[in-house]
Amino acid sequence: MKRKTWSILCLLGLGGAIVFLCALVIFIDPFQIYRLATRYMPPIDNTTQVYANAGIVRHYDYDSAIVGTSVTENFHPTLMDEELGGRFIKLCTSAGTAYNHAILLNLAFRTHDMARVVYGLDVYSLIGPLTKTGSDVPMYLYDDNPFNDVSYWLNRSVLGSFLPRCLRTWGEQQDDTLRDTMYNWAGRDEYGPIALYTASFTAPQSEMPADRYTEAARANIETHILPFIEEHPQTQFDFFFPPYSAAEWATMKSKGTLEAMLTLRGLCYDLLSGYDNVTLHDFTVRDDWVLDLSNYKDTLHYGEWINDEITRCIATGAYAVSSREQIDAASQTLRAWAEAQIEAGGWIF
Repeated sequence: MKRKTWSILCLLGLGGAIVFLCALVIFIDPFQIYRLATRYMPPIDNTTQVYANAGIVRHYDYDSAIVGTSVTENFHPTLMDEELGGRFIKLCTSAGTAYNHAILLNLAFRTHDMARVVYGLDVYSLIGPLTKTGSDVPMYLYDDNPFNDVSYWLNRSVLGSFLPRCLRTWGEQQDDTLRDTMYNWAGRDEYGPIALYTASFTAPQSEMPADRYTEAARANIETHILPFIEEHPQTQFDFFFPPYSAAEWATMKSKGTLEAMLTLRGLCYDLLSGYDNVTLHDFTVRDDWVLDLSNYKDTLHYGEWINDEITRCIATGAYAVSSREQIDAASQTLRAWAEAQIEAGGWIF
Protein backbone atom coordinates (compact mmCIF):
# COMPACT_ATOMS: atom_id res chain seq x y z
CA MET A 1 0.00 0.00 0.00
CA LYS A 2 1.35 3.38 -0.94
CA ARG A 3 2.24 5.82 1.82
CA LYS A 4 -0.30 8.35 0.54
CA THR A 5 -3.10 5.79 0.60
CA TRP A 6 -2.06 4.64 4.06
CA SER A 7 -1.99 8.20 5.34
CA ILE A 8 -5.45 8.91 3.91
CA LEU A 9 -6.88 5.76 5.46
CA CYS A 10 -5.34 6.60 8.82
CA LEU A 11 -6.74 10.11 8.71
CA LEU A 12 -10.16 8.80 7.71
CA GLY A 13 -10.04 6.27 10.56
CA LEU A 14 -9.00 8.92 13.05
CA GLY A 15 -11.68 11.30 11.80
CA GLY A 16 -14.29 8.56 11.97
CA ALA A 17 -13.31 7.71 15.53
CA ILE A 18 -13.56 11.35 16.57
CA VAL A 19 -16.97 11.70 14.91
CA PHE A 20 -18.15 8.49 16.59
CA LEU A 21 -17.03 9.64 20.04
CA CYS A 22 -18.66 13.04 19.59
CA ALA A 23 -21.91 11.42 18.43
CA LEU A 24 -21.83 9.00 21.37
CA VAL A 25 -21.48 11.83 23.90
CA ILE A 26 -24.23 13.83 22.20
CA PHE A 27 -26.54 10.80 22.13
CA ILE A 28 -26.02 9.67 25.72
CA ASP A 29 -25.38 13.20 27.03
CA PRO A 30 -24.17 12.35 30.56
CA PHE A 31 -24.71 15.84 31.96
CA GLN A 32 -28.07 16.47 30.24
CA ILE A 33 -26.83 19.46 28.28
CA TYR A 34 -29.22 18.75 25.39
CA ARG A 35 -32.07 16.85 27.02
CA LEU A 36 -33.17 15.20 30.26
CA ALA A 37 -31.85 11.73 30.93
CA THR A 38 -34.63 9.17 30.53
CA ARG A 39 -32.72 5.88 30.22
CA TYR A 40 -30.00 6.20 32.87
CA MET A 41 -29.18 7.93 36.15
CA PRO A 42 -27.21 11.12 35.47
CA PRO A 43 -23.94 11.53 37.40
CA ILE A 44 -25.08 14.19 39.84
CA ASP A 45 -23.00 14.46 43.00
CA ASN A 46 -20.75 16.90 44.85
CA THR A 47 -17.77 16.04 42.63
CA THR A 48 -19.57 16.76 39.33
CA GLN A 49 -21.47 19.85 40.45
CA VAL A 50 -20.21 22.49 38.00
CA TYR A 51 -20.93 20.12 35.08
CA ALA A 52 -24.20 18.67 36.32
CA ASN A 53 -25.60 22.11 37.16
CA ALA A 54 -25.45 23.08 33.48
CA GLY A 55 -28.00 20.42 32.55
CA ILE A 56 -30.08 20.82 35.69
CA VAL A 57 -30.55 24.55 35.24
CA ARG A 58 -31.41 24.13 31.54
CA HIS A 59 -33.81 21.22 31.46
CA TYR A 60 -35.33 20.40 34.84
CA ASP A 61 -38.92 21.38 35.56
CA TYR A 62 -38.95 24.24 38.07
CA ASP A 63 -40.15 27.79 38.58
CA SER A 64 -38.22 28.51 41.80
CA ALA A 65 -34.69 27.87 43.02
CA ILE A 66 -32.52 27.68 46.10
CA VAL A 67 -29.18 29.33 45.34
CA GLY A 68 -26.04 29.34 47.45
CA THR A 69 -22.97 27.58 48.78
CA SER A 70 -22.61 24.26 50.61
CA VAL A 71 -24.82 25.50 53.46
CA THR A 72 -27.75 25.37 51.02
CA GLU A 73 -27.10 21.87 49.66
CA ASN A 74 -29.22 20.13 52.33
CA PHE A 75 -32.44 21.96 51.55
CA HIS A 76 -35.36 19.78 50.46
CA PRO A 77 -37.07 21.29 47.41
CA THR A 78 -40.16 19.14 47.95
CA LEU A 79 -40.63 20.74 51.40
CA MET A 80 -40.03 24.16 49.87
CA ASP A 81 -42.78 23.41 47.35
CA GLU A 82 -45.18 22.71 50.22
CA GLU A 83 -44.19 25.66 52.40
CA LEU A 84 -43.45 28.36 49.82
CA GLY A 85 -45.39 27.28 46.76
CA GLY A 86 -44.03 26.65 43.29
CA ARG A 87 -41.61 23.95 42.21
CA PHE A 88 -38.06 24.31 43.53
CA ILE A 89 -34.71 23.06 42.31
CA LYS A 90 -31.24 23.32 43.87
CA LEU A 91 -28.79 25.58 42.05
CA CYS A 92 -25.97 25.26 44.56
CA THR A 93 -22.20 25.54 44.21
CA SER A 94 -20.03 24.33 47.06
CA ALA A 95 -17.58 27.10 48.04
CA GLY A 96 -19.26 29.17 45.35
CA THR A 97 -18.83 32.89 44.87
CA ALA A 98 -21.37 35.51 43.86
CA TYR A 99 -20.15 35.00 40.30
CA ASN A 100 -20.86 31.25 40.51
CA HIS A 101 -24.40 32.02 41.61
CA ALA A 102 -24.87 34.62 38.87
CA ILE A 103 -23.84 32.12 36.18
CA LEU A 104 -26.61 29.78 37.32
CA LEU A 105 -29.21 32.50 37.80
CA ASN A 106 -28.48 33.96 34.39
CA LEU A 107 -29.19 30.63 32.69
CA ALA A 108 -32.20 29.96 34.91
CA PHE A 109 -33.84 33.25 33.94
CA ARG A 110 -33.00 32.65 30.26
CA THR A 111 -34.69 29.26 30.24
CA HIS A 112 -37.48 29.45 32.84
CA ASP A 113 -40.11 31.82 34.21
CA MET A 114 -38.88 32.26 37.75
CA ALA A 115 -41.41 32.87 40.52
CA ARG A 116 -39.07 32.76 43.51
CA VAL A 117 -35.38 32.63 44.41
CA VAL A 118 -34.20 31.71 47.91
CA TYR A 119 -30.59 32.86 48.14
CA GLY A 120 -28.17 31.95 50.93
CA LEU A 121 -26.27 35.16 51.60
CA ASP A 122 -22.95 33.64 52.66
CA VAL A 123 -20.67 36.60 53.37
CA TYR A 124 -17.64 34.60 52.27
CA SER A 125 -19.06 34.41 48.75
CA LEU A 126 -19.10 38.22 48.44
CA ILE A 127 -15.47 39.11 49.09
CA GLY A 128 -13.66 37.77 46.02
CA PRO A 129 -12.89 39.44 42.67
CA LEU A 130 -15.82 39.92 40.31
CA THR A 131 -14.78 37.13 37.95
CA LYS A 132 -13.62 34.66 40.60
CA THR A 133 -15.36 31.29 40.84
CA GLY A 134 -15.01 28.81 43.66
CA SER A 135 -13.81 26.14 41.22
CA ASP A 136 -13.24 26.04 37.47
CA VAL A 137 -16.54 26.30 35.62
CA PRO A 138 -16.88 24.86 32.08
CA MET A 139 -18.39 28.03 30.66
CA TYR A 140 -18.91 26.39 27.26
CA LEU A 141 -21.74 24.38 28.82
CA TYR A 142 -23.53 27.51 30.02
CA ASP A 143 -23.58 29.54 26.82
CA ASP A 144 -25.68 29.13 23.68
CA ASN A 145 -22.80 28.40 21.30
CA PRO A 146 -23.01 24.74 20.18
CA PHE A 147 -19.62 24.76 18.48
CA ASN A 148 -17.51 25.13 21.60
CA ASP A 149 -19.23 22.04 23.04
CA VAL A 150 -16.42 20.05 21.43
CA SER A 151 -14.71 20.46 24.82
CA TYR A 152 -17.60 18.37 26.22
CA TRP A 153 -17.71 15.85 23.38
CA LEU A 154 -14.00 15.02 23.61
CA ASN A 155 -13.57 15.47 27.35
CA ARG A 156 -11.36 12.73 28.77
CA SER A 157 -13.35 12.40 32.00
CA VAL A 158 -16.65 12.29 30.13
CA LEU A 159 -15.38 9.56 27.79
CA GLY A 160 -13.45 7.58 30.37
CA SER A 161 -15.59 7.92 33.50
CA PHE A 162 -19.03 9.41 33.02
CA LEU A 163 -20.15 7.62 29.86
CA PRO A 164 -19.39 4.23 31.45
CA ARG A 165 -21.12 5.39 34.64
CA CYS A 166 -24.25 6.22 32.65
CA LEU A 167 -24.14 2.93 30.76
CA ARG A 168 -23.91 1.00 34.04
CA THR A 169 -27.27 2.46 35.07
CA TRP A 170 -28.87 2.00 31.64
CA GLY A 171 -32.55 1.19 32.02
CA GLU A 172 -32.97 3.18 35.25
CA GLN A 173 -35.01 6.38 35.40
CA GLN A 174 -34.62 9.35 37.70
CA ASP A 175 -37.65 10.32 39.75
CA ASP A 176 -38.69 13.35 41.76
CA THR A 177 -36.68 12.28 44.83
CA LEU A 178 -33.55 13.41 43.00
CA ARG A 179 -34.50 17.03 43.67
CA ASP A 180 -33.99 16.39 47.39
CA THR A 181 -30.99 14.07 47.26
CA MET A 182 -28.83 15.94 44.74
CA TYR A 183 -25.73 17.38 46.44
CA ASN A 184 -27.11 16.51 49.88
CA TRP A 185 -24.26 15.64 52.26
CA ALA A 186 -26.40 14.97 55.35
CA GLY A 187 -25.54 11.86 57.34
CA ARG A 188 -21.90 11.64 56.24
CA ASP A 189 -20.41 13.43 59.24
CA GLU A 190 -20.52 13.51 63.02
CA TYR A 191 -22.20 16.44 64.76
CA GLY A 192 -21.43 17.89 68.17
CA PRO A 193 -18.21 19.06 69.92
CA ILE A 194 -16.20 17.67 67.01
CA ALA A 195 -17.43 20.72 65.08
CA LEU A 196 -14.85 22.82 66.95
CA TYR A 197 -11.99 21.25 64.98
CA THR A 198 -12.21 24.23 62.60
CA ALA A 199 -12.54 26.79 65.41
CA SER A 200 -9.98 29.22 66.79
CA PHE A 201 -10.32 31.04 70.10
CA THR A 202 -6.99 32.85 70.39
CA ALA A 203 -6.77 36.62 70.61
CA PRO A 204 -6.05 38.27 67.23
CA GLN A 205 -2.54 39.54 66.56
CA SER A 206 -4.02 42.31 64.43
CA GLU A 207 -7.43 43.23 63.06
CA MET A 208 -8.45 44.23 59.57
CA PRO A 209 -10.19 47.57 59.15
CA ALA A 210 -13.96 47.37 59.14
CA ASP A 211 -14.14 48.42 55.49
CA ARG A 212 -11.57 45.87 54.27
CA TYR A 213 -14.07 43.93 52.11
CA THR A 214 -16.65 46.64 51.49
CA GLU A 215 -15.54 47.61 48.01
CA ALA A 216 -15.35 44.02 46.76
CA ALA A 217 -18.69 43.06 48.32
CA ARG A 218 -20.44 46.14 46.92
CA ALA A 219 -19.11 45.35 43.45
CA ASN A 220 -20.25 41.73 43.68
CA ILE A 221 -23.74 42.65 44.87
CA GLU A 222 -24.16 45.38 42.26
CA THR A 223 -22.85 43.17 39.45
CA HIS A 224 -24.02 39.67 40.32
CA ILE A 225 -27.21 40.16 42.36
CA LEU A 226 -28.95 43.49 41.81
CA PRO A 227 -29.44 43.11 38.02
CA PHE A 228 -31.60 40.02 38.57
CA ILE A 229 -33.72 41.81 41.15
CA GLU A 230 -34.16 44.88 38.97
CA GLU A 231 -34.79 43.07 35.70
CA HIS A 232 -37.28 40.60 37.18
CA PRO A 233 -39.64 42.54 39.47
CA GLN A 234 -42.19 39.71 39.22
CA THR A 235 -39.77 37.31 40.95
CA GLN A 236 -39.70 37.15 44.75
CA PHE A 237 -36.17 37.09 46.19
CA ASP A 238 -35.68 35.78 49.72
CA PHE A 239 -32.13 36.39 50.91
CA PHE A 240 -31.03 34.91 54.21
CA PHE A 241 -27.96 35.13 56.41
CA PRO A 242 -27.10 31.51 57.27
CA PRO A 243 -26.91 30.47 60.92
CA TYR A 244 -23.19 29.81 61.36
CA SER A 245 -22.36 28.49 64.80
CA ALA A 246 -21.24 31.10 67.33
CA ALA A 247 -17.78 29.53 67.13
CA GLU A 248 -17.42 30.74 63.54
CA TRP A 249 -17.72 34.37 64.63
CA ALA A 250 -15.12 33.76 67.35
CA THR A 251 -12.88 32.27 64.68
CA MET A 252 -13.32 35.41 62.60
CA LYS A 253 -12.36 37.45 65.65
CA SER A 254 -9.28 35.30 66.14
CA LYS A 255 -8.26 35.83 62.51
CA GLY A 256 -8.86 39.56 62.76
CA THR A 257 -11.69 39.59 60.19
CA LEU A 258 -14.73 39.92 62.46
CA GLU A 259 -15.42 43.62 62.07
CA ALA A 260 -14.85 43.44 58.31
CA MET A 261 -17.38 40.60 58.04
CA LEU A 262 -19.94 42.23 60.30
CA THR A 263 -19.75 45.36 58.14
CA LEU A 264 -20.90 43.28 55.16
CA ARG A 265 -24.15 42.46 56.93
CA GLY A 266 -25.12 46.10 57.06
CA LEU A 267 -23.98 46.63 53.49
CA CYS A 268 -26.22 43.78 52.30
CA TYR A 269 -29.18 45.34 54.07
CA ASP A 270 -28.47 48.78 52.61
CA LEU A 271 -28.19 47.49 49.04
CA LEU A 272 -30.97 44.89 49.04
CA SER A 273 -33.72 46.15 51.31
CA GLY A 274 -35.06 48.90 49.06
CA TYR A 275 -36.73 46.55 46.56
CA ASP A 276 -40.38 45.53 46.73
CA ASN A 277 -39.56 42.00 45.53
CA VAL A 278 -36.90 41.39 48.19
CA THR A 279 -37.19 40.03 51.73
CA LEU A 280 -34.11 39.65 53.91
CA HIS A 281 -34.05 37.04 56.68
CA ASP A 282 -31.46 36.82 59.45
CA PHE A 283 -30.89 33.53 61.28
CA THR A 284 -27.45 34.35 62.70
CA VAL A 285 -28.57 34.90 66.30
CA ARG A 286 -31.17 32.14 66.54
CA ASP A 287 -29.59 30.95 69.78
CA ASP A 288 -31.27 27.54 69.99
CA TRP A 289 -29.45 26.72 66.75
CA VAL A 290 -26.15 28.57 66.80
CA LEU A 291 -25.29 27.92 70.47
CA ASP A 292 -25.92 24.16 70.21
CA LEU A 293 -23.01 22.24 68.68
CA SER A 294 -25.21 19.19 68.09
CA ASN A 295 -26.47 21.07 65.04
CA TYR A 296 -23.01 21.38 63.46
CA LYS A 297 -20.37 19.23 61.76
CA ASP A 298 -17.95 22.18 61.77
CA THR A 299 -18.27 25.83 62.71
CA LEU A 300 -20.06 26.68 59.45
CA HIS A 301 -22.13 23.70 58.34
CA TYR A 302 -25.38 22.74 60.03
CA GLY A 303 -27.63 19.71 59.77
CA GLU A 304 -30.43 19.32 57.27
CA TRP A 305 -33.05 19.77 60.00
CA ILE A 306 -31.92 23.41 60.22
CA ASN A 307 -32.42 23.80 56.46
CA ASP A 308 -35.96 22.50 56.88
CA GLU A 309 -36.65 24.96 59.70
CA ILE A 310 -35.22 27.82 57.62
CA THR A 311 -37.74 26.92 54.92
CA ARG A 312 -40.59 27.06 57.41
CA CYS A 313 -39.36 30.36 58.87
CA ILE A 314 -39.15 31.95 55.43
CA ALA A 315 -42.71 30.81 54.81
CA THR A 316 -43.95 32.49 57.97
CA GLY A 317 -41.62 35.49 57.86
CA ALA A 318 -40.58 34.75 61.45
CA TYR A 319 -37.03 36.10 61.04
CA ALA A 320 -37.61 38.69 58.35
CA VAL A 321 -35.57 41.87 58.78
CA SER A 322 -37.52 45.12 58.89
CA SER A 323 -34.81 47.68 59.75
CA ARG A 324 -31.10 48.39 59.72
CA GLU A 325 -31.28 48.62 63.51
CA GLN A 326 -32.33 44.97 63.62
CA ILE A 327 -29.24 43.96 61.63
CA ASP A 328 -26.97 46.09 63.80
CA ALA A 329 -28.42 44.66 67.01
CA ALA A 330 -27.83 41.12 65.79
CA SER A 331 -24.28 42.05 64.76
CA GLN A 332 -23.66 43.39 68.26
CA THR A 333 -24.81 40.05 69.70
CA LEU A 334 -22.45 38.19 67.37
CA ARG A 335 -19.61 40.50 68.41
CA ALA A 336 -20.36 39.92 72.11
CA TRP A 337 -20.46 36.14 71.67
CA ALA A 338 -17.15 36.20 69.78
CA GLU A 339 -15.42 38.38 72.37
CA ALA A 340 -16.67 36.24 75.25
CA GLN A 341 -15.26 33.08 73.63
CA ILE A 342 -11.92 34.73 72.91
CA GLU A 343 -11.70 35.93 76.49
CA ALA A 344 -12.50 32.45 77.79
CA GLY A 345 -10.20 30.79 75.26
CA GLY A 346 -12.84 28.31 74.13
CA TRP A 347 -16.48 27.37 73.65
CA ILE A 348 -18.58 28.62 76.54
CA PHE A 349 -22.17 27.82 75.61
